[in-house]
Amino acid sequence: MRFLQMCCGVSYLMGVVVTSAVAQDLKPGAVLPLSPQSLGESTQTAGMRAEDFQRIALERNAELQATRQDIAGARGFLTQSRLRPNPGVDFSFTSGRPLGSPGERSIDIGYAHTIQLGGKRARRIDVAQVGIEVAELLASNRQRVLRTEIHTRYAEALAAARNVATLGELFELNQRSFKVAAERVSEGEGALLEQRLLEVEVGRIAADRFVAAGAAERAFVALKVAAGIAPSEPLALAGELATPAVDLTMDQAIDRALAERPDAKAARAEETRAEAELRLARAERTPDVIGVVRYSQNSSRFNQLGTTPTGQLVPLRDTDHALTAGVSIPLPFANRNQGAIETAGARRRAAALRREFIEQSVRGEVRGAFAQYVGARQAVDVFDRQVIRQAQQTVNTMRTSYELGETRLLDLVQEQRRLVEIQKAFTDALKELYVARATLEQAVGTELR
Repeated sequence: MRFLQMCCGVSYLMGVVVTSAVAQDLKPGAVLPLSPQSLGESTQTAGMRAEDFQRIALERNAELQATRQDIAGARGFLTQSRLRPNPGVDFSFTSGRPLGSPGERSIDIGYAHTIQLGGKRARRIDVAQVGIEVAELLASNRQRVLRTEIHTRYAEALAAARNVATLGELFELNQRSFKVAAERVSEGEGALLEQRLLEVEVGRIAADRFVAAGAAERAFVALKVAAGIAPSEPLALAGELATPAVDLTMDQAIDRALAERPDAKAARAEETRAEAELRLARAERTPDVIGVVRYSQNSSRFNQLGTTPTGQLVPLRDTDHALTAGVSIPLPFANRNQGAIETAGARRRAAALRREFIEQSVRGEVRGAFAQYVGARQAVDVFDRQVIRQAQQTVNTMRTSYELGETRLLDLVQEQRRLVEIQKAFTDALKELYVARATLEQAVGTELR
């Protein structure tokens, strides 16, 4: 008994600072500076669910918007690939006056048109079209990753708010027990040391509420940042951590992931683009033909004089007009685009290897995510069936017994602390299950109903 009194005295001294700091929480109606109701699970229509944050993120997330600009860039490349070479026009004027031959002059006007051979334009269009597909798939893949990030942040915020609510309920119950103990002391039926010990416990829980509220606010800010919402914007959460079961086998999940995941599709599209680039490099071995049409006018003046039809003397002139047509064909003796063909072949082999690696990674991610989900589901089931209800019933029974004077305060405090730890562990298990399901959906590449 003496040892018990010493322990109670030490606990009381350690809690004096805490109780004085949170004395406002010992009064009825006191609230935290950060209201748990603004962060906790809510059914109000004003609250936002994970789907709401996801929708906002798809509109506001800057990184996703930057990725979507690659699609516009790929479409611009397709527009450029469809364009044909520009024709060329040249003009030249020749005069002998600067060199002492004022009577000599000529005018040349030429037109050149490039005729592409080997199907180069069609090959360029093929490469550009696949590039658009790759850009769209990469943007979809970023959406897939962003969706999981939103759900993870959402689960962390809900779990933190749930801890705030749990501590709030326990705080109110301990306040009630504290009032019972105070009444007993005033009536001479209870020990003052027991009242002080309970006062310390109430203060400790109040301090834990402040810490938990701060963690909830931090998690909520992280959620808003991921969604592209200003951290100072006032919002409330809605929904709960409960998740529906997944009716899907591991083999089915792997098959669906290989068929649906955007990164796997993008890898296959990259391989297709590499093959199209190789065909383009081979087509560029064929030289283009440049057709040329040229008009020439040469004028010469002689020192002899001639007469006009009217008999007037004029210097003799000679003007010649000529039309030239021809083609210019490069001779591919040394440069047959060998280096570009070799490079394109290496890229095609690299794309094939990268596609195989991504497919292997997809299989591994699905297996890992599936195992994580199964383990989290089993943990939640164990908590729900065997732990939470029994622990709550035990505390309720001991609290009633304490209020009736049949149970020691230390036993009740110890059991309450154990219940808080169990509820926190259960909240962590619910969060892990929520995140595991989102991770499994990310691994599969589609939402699981």
